[in-house]
Amino acid sequence: MDDYDDIVIGSGLAALATILGLDSRRRVLVLGGAAAGQFSHYDAKGAVPCAFSGQGGYWHGVIPVTNREVAGADASTFSALFSRFYPRVDVQRRLGSATLFVPWRPIRPAQEIAGLLHARSRTLSLIAATAHRIWLDTKVVRVSSTAGEHQARRVWVAAGALHTPALLARSFGPEVRRSHVADHVLCYVGQVDGREAPHTQITRDGALFPAFHDQDGRALYTLRPARFSFRRLDFGIEQRATFGLPTGSAVAKIMRSMSLGLLAEAFYNRFGILTRAARYSIYAQTPLDDAYALGEGLTPLTPDLPRIQAAAAQARQRQPFVGAVLSRRPDLYIPGIHLHHSVDVDALARLGVNSERDAVQVVDASILKAIGPEHHTFRMMCAAYQRARQSA
Repeated sequence: MDDYDDIVIGSGLAALATILGLDSRRRVLVLGGAAAGQFSHYDAKGAVPCAFSGQGGYWHGVIPVTNREVAGADASTFSALFSRFYPRVDVQRRLGSATLFVPWRPIRPAQEIAGLLHARSRTLSLIAATAHRIWLDTKVVRVSSTAGEHQARRVWVAAGALHTPALLARSFGPEVRRSHVADHVLCYVGQVDGREAPHTQITRDGALFPAFHDQDGRALYTLRPARFSFRRLDFGIEQRATFGLPTGSAVAKIMRSMSLGLLAEAFYNRFGILTRAARYSIYAQTPLDDAYALGEGLTPLTPDLPRIQAAAAQARQRQPFVGAVLSRRPDLYIPGIHLHHSVDVDALARLGVNSERDAVQVVDASILKAIGPEHHTFRMMCAAYQRARQSA
């Protein structure tokens, strides 16, 4: 059995950030997941993914340039990691503003890790294997996987919000796995006329969009130009519900649906163009703990519809736009694809897991209790990167 300084379980964004943060001289083994992965979905239609079991993960690429912390990631870490991937954006000048950055080139963990494997060929290894269980011994941590057994001084768990709870439950007991999981609720607020066009800015690395908040900062709002059939109240959210399309869906899929309104909105969402319109659609994003009951299988989530619809209703009522006409379809919402808080952090601490110097560290969204209304993924990466850098 080979000995390592660190074992990283997972190969998505949190795993990538952990690898980047670890000293390149340390011997690191990455258990990257099955070579042929499989998606899990929010529902049986298979329209919106909620997890991926194989190598690389997935990323739909929205980064809020706010000063809100997630899991202790500080502003200097945010700037350093952001500049590594998007060096041609002056993020330092915008940090703390109500701005959303949509990159032309999303972060692809599989490609990034492949580059690190080449650069650190003497110290970094990856195995296409799925972790089954973790054992804490006196001086080492052992991990069993589909490729055998491995041991290291420290293990970093980054298997994702839906796979990490099962691994930790098998390893340390069922009490660490929460019965529910949190998410953002995305909903259509309504429409507003007569506004100035949203001020977007196109850079060499991506587009910057304005974001808006309610008075208490509990929900994030965006405006999108309403063209063609989308000028009709509720038509856009009804289209999304019909086709099962999340906010950032591929243009090619939208074109196949033959929806010009959705296509126009997608060009704005992706490229920051076609901003001026007589009417704008308002969308809201708000966090909701215990949004879904957490089960097993390829459709592991059961939505708590009353809670989800109540959260969406509150976001609509708190919207900040004067003269807005509110939706008449309060039953419709869009899955957030921002799952988090699926692990009981207090139970982990009682077991000697995940405190600052513990031998097992959990660095993915499963441990995030509060993420605020913004997209949390890049901040989660920053927190994992920072924790790995600070490890002895």
